[in-house]
Amino acid sequence: MYYANSNIKLVKRNQKLHNPDSPLLIGDVKDDDVVMEVNEPGYIDTQSRLF
Repeated sequence: MYYANSNIKLVKRNQKLHNPDSPLLIGDVKDDDVVMEVNEPGYIDTQSRLF
């Protein structure tokens, strides 16, 4: 249940912040948050291969 995180107090606090109706994994967008769209390049290798 606590994969890759040994800080159980932090895990439990974050679990309480989870909102299934929020677009964020943890918490909600606050009034003073700045939400920006960014263009992230893909890292998939598009070079053709012979085999």
